[in-house]
Amino acid sequence: MILRRLYLYLVSAAALATLAIGLSALGSTVLLFYFNDPSAQFSRTTLAIWTATTLVALPVWAVHFWFARRFAHRDPAERASAIRRLYVYWACLVMSIGAAIAVNLAIAGVLRPVLDCNTAPYAKPVSCPDYSNLLAAAQAAWIALVLAAFWAMHYRIARRDRAVVGEQGRSASLRRWYMYPALLVGFLMMLSGASSLLELSWLRIVNSQLGVNQFRFIGDAAGLALGGVALWGTHARIISRRHLDDDRKSTLRAVEGFIALAVSIVVALIGAAQILYYGLARGLGVSNPGNAGGDIVAALAQPASLLLVYGVAWFLIRRRLSRDTGSHEVDRQAGVRRLYTNLAALVSMAVLAVGAAGVLWHLAEQIEAPLIGVQAGDWKDPISKWVTLLIVGAAVWVAHWRHAPWPGDRQSLSRRLYVWAALLASVLAALGSGIALLNVVLQQAFSATPRLNSSENLDFGHYLAVLLVATVVGIYHWRVLRSDASARPARHEQERAPVVTVAPMATSPAIDSVPVAPEPGKRFILSVVDATEDDVHQVLANLPPAASYLLTPLEPES
Repeated sequence: MILRRLYLYLVSAAALATLAIGLSALGSTVLLFYFNDPSAQFSRTTLAIWTATTLVALPVWAVHFWFARRFAHRDPAERASAIRRLYVYWACLVMSIGAAIAVNLAIAGVLRPVLDCNTAPYAKPVSCPDYSNLLAAAQAAWIALVLAAFWAMHYRIARRDRAVVGEQGRSASLRRWYMYPALLVGFLMMLSGASSLLELSWLRIVNSQLGVNQFRFIGDAAGLALGGVALWGTHARIISRRHLDDDRKSTLRAVEGFIALAVSIVVALIGAAQILYYGLARGLGVSNPGNAGGDIVAALAQPASLLLVYGVAWFLIRRRLSRDTGSHEVDRQAGVRRLYTNLAALVSMAVLAVGAAGVLWHLAEQIEAPLIGVQAGDWKDPISKWVTLLIVGAAVWVAHWRHAPWPGDRQSLSRRLYVWAALLASVLAALGSGIALLNVVLQQAFSATPRLNSSENLDFGHYLAVLLVATVVGIYHWRVLRSDASARPARHEQERAPVVTVAPMATSPAIDSVPVAPEPGKRFILSVVDATEDDVHQVLANLPPAASYLLTPLEPES
């Protein structure tokens, strides 16, 4: 039975991919003749190849999928099989993303002549070609039509299967493996296209040379944004109307949300950092920050568009994740959240430390140079860059890091990985900077003609700055490590700790017995139902420091 399913659906998948490629290429080649393209006369061999591909792949796919459909209609177990769902949702994923890319190219081919090549008196791209014919747009539209038709057919099959046999367990997981990657790809396409569209429109309106001397088109950006809207909007609407209640607590939905959130945060902060850098450099009197020249208004187009588009996405995704979590977060969702939070804290701590070391590096040079009688280098432009990193890194780190969170987060593996990684990096940085610092001193001590006014001695202040930052970071995380370890119940205390039992029930959360005024040294048995371990840890986080507890889940009764 399983081997038969594997055979039918593997052949169907291979024949479907071949048929989609053949039909797409065949239609694109036929359009060369329809538009009287000069290359049409040299495409007759290509026309024969794609015609043969289509005529062979079509009956192979149709026959095998007809047998698969016949078996599925006879046997509900066949219809609900994971192999059938895997084939159907694979087809939906591949066809939907391919159709979105083709829609992007089709719209770009239509809009380029309108938005880029006929935009007087605004600036035009220097490479603006003649797009008087719509061949490229027609070919992309044909491919989009073919792939969208295959997607619609397979999605209709999946919907009918769900209506007949339901969708639970692995089948629901396979649907999510299709929908949430497609949702993420469409979302990122939409954001990238929207930010590029805003940036290029800004440059064309101010008639900046930054919008002329580059091979970028408003039509392409608009096509990317609209293709992403089509892919993202279709799947977001399907999920909100049919699957939202089932998917709110799913791990894949949380993973997709946190990946989109991480990308939005990183790109928005890059834009904010660039704007901050331009502002600081201008405030310090730098005439050409970042080689932007005097056209700062045009230079702000890219970072401002990134900050606006991805900043709005940041806010909206945070709201969605908060609504999904609500007042109750399942274990796997909590694990994804902790991994994201601690990873963001680790990366932002690295940015913060690098920025702080860079600031101190140049300040130390400015202080040390007159003391030893050498000329210090320019500090305004580099200080602006390092201060930007310091501020951005500190803002993200403070937003994600909690020195003493509730026990479930405090004792998590991802937090321990963050603390140990930060401690390891700080120790290695201190080791390297200490060696370099001592090397500067010993080079002059062992020199035949030691000189205080040597420019090489400026490295003393440089490496001292790195050593200072590494020491502060290391000491702080060592204290966090000790604090987290002291908050963890000791083994000898766990042996005599009161017992908390958890019994899964279909009722609302309840506490069977709660002591009102416990006497010192007494032991209690607390029974909690319909709650996760993290919920129990959070409730018991306010116990006195001398108290301890041992969480022992009960096995469900058969």
